[in-house]
Amino acid sequence: MSSPTSTASSTRCSSPVEDCEKQVSPKLDTSSVEAQPEEPALDTPKGLRRAAILAVLCSAQFFDIFNACASIAALPSIGKDLGFTLGMLQWVLAAYTLTFGAFQVPAGRLSDIYHPKPVFVVGYLAVGVFSILCGVSVDPIMLIVFRAMSGLGAAMTIPSAIAMIVQSFPDPSEQSRALGLYGAFGAIGNSVGFVLGGILVAKASWRWVFYLIGIATIPFAVFAYFFLPKVTVQENTVKRKIDVPGITILTGGLILFVYAVSDGGARGWGSPQIIATLVLSIVFFVGFFFVERYVQDPAIPPRTWFNKNFAVMFFYAWSVYWNLLAGELQLVQVFQDLFLWSPIKTALHFLPFGITGGISTLVAGSYGHLVPRRILLVAGQLFMAVGVTLFALADTEDKYWSHIFPGMIINMVGIAVAYVAASVTTMASAPKGEEGVVGAILYTSFQIGSTIGIAIVSSISLSVNQKLPLDALSQHQGYAASLWSVLGMHGIMIVISLIFVRD
Repeated sequence: MSSPTSTASSTRCSSPVEDCEKQVSPKLDTSSVEAQPEEPALDTPKGLRRAAILAVLCSAQFFDIFNACASIAALPSIGKDLGFTLGMLQWVLAAYTLTFGAFQVPAGRLSDIYHPKPVFVVGYLAVGVFSILCGVSVDPIMLIVFRAMSGLGAAMTIPSAIAMIVQSFPDPSEQSRALGLYGAFGAIGNSVGFVLGGILVAKASWRWVFYLIGIATIPFAVFAYFFLPKVTVQENTVKRKIDVPGITILTGGLILFVYAVSDGGARGWGSPQIIATLVLSIVFFVGFFFVERYVQDPAIPPRTWFNKNFAVMFFYAWSVYWNLLAGELQLVQVFQDLFLWSPIKTALHFLPFGITGGISTLVAGSYGHLVPRRILLVAGQLFMAVGVTLFALADTEDKYWSHIFPGMIINMVGIAVAYVAASVTTMASAPKGEEGVVGAILYTSFQIGSTIGIAIVSSISLSVNQKLPLDALSQHQGYAASLWSVLGMHGIMIVISLIFVRD
């Protein structure tokens, strides 16, 4: 990034959480500086209303995780009711996470071009409407399509919420606490999603999981419209556009890649269809970076990749939701298909995830800024590695308290630490005025991790178990193999953190 010059227009913040550099030339006429119009800021009231606004923004993260976890709890019932095949059932999750990840970048761009508030409100409303449509679905394709549309709406809420949080809390310690609270809402959504999802599936129907999401989020969208800070229109700015070619190519590449990874285990990794799809997805990704260099207003400006730690954090952030959703998906299937637990019993045994996640994320958000970032990043990976190791070793029901229970606590501590560390490290390098797109890319990487993680663990467990006897102990080997793959991913992330992260 260029250093400040003697002109007032070039003196700017190097980060949304750092003070503006006050390196102004002694010859500068200070009266001209005072005459410069200030950049518009969000209308951020103080006191209780400010806290309430933060709660509204954090609710988006709550319903994001609630949506995913409640759906995981409902998967076995959905599969039986609508006639999903084992290979296709994962798309109930993957369709949501894929569109969620792919469309966060254009949503973040919309937030930066116009204002985060209308993007947030429209996205929230879309989540509610399409969730209700998921509840009335009568066949697999119908449900998958509406899940994808629901993910598109959720994609609009996250970067806009992050942009408003970052702009509203510029102080490093306040911003760390706010992002920690934001993450804690997700942990609460994780716990509530499993418990409430399990109860609804057992006592009513899997459809009520989606009805509840719609009933809750639509009023939140209306409330956000009236309660969030007023839209501030920035005058005399260069008109920017949505990068339609870039977003289209990126989305196509993600879809092809996830499809190849999802079906690789069932069709065979050496099959021409899988190889061709993987190669084509790589061509799309290369094409995306080529297009971004030449379009007038790229979705991801090439200079963004050179922000301090940004490129490293893009890949590091994969690990957080990769671990969370892939691990939970495997445990749900182990609990219900191998241990033969009911949905309610399964949900209650997931409580340590949510309780630990809520507490640890708040603690990490409150005190994480006092610890060097590299230490936080590595510590998060180590905790998650221990957690998935304990999960993989729990091959019988009687090992819940000796392996799975402590594994859930240790794993969620790692997720919380890694989540806060990745968020603060990434947003610290966001140029002023680009918080929305940087936040969108960060949360895109979270969702890419969840999509790839779900696809990989499902593919591994399915391909391994197809060759084994159908008894529970034998079938556990496939789930264990998928969890060992998650452990390998954490090992790679530890190496990346130690070598490439700069404090």
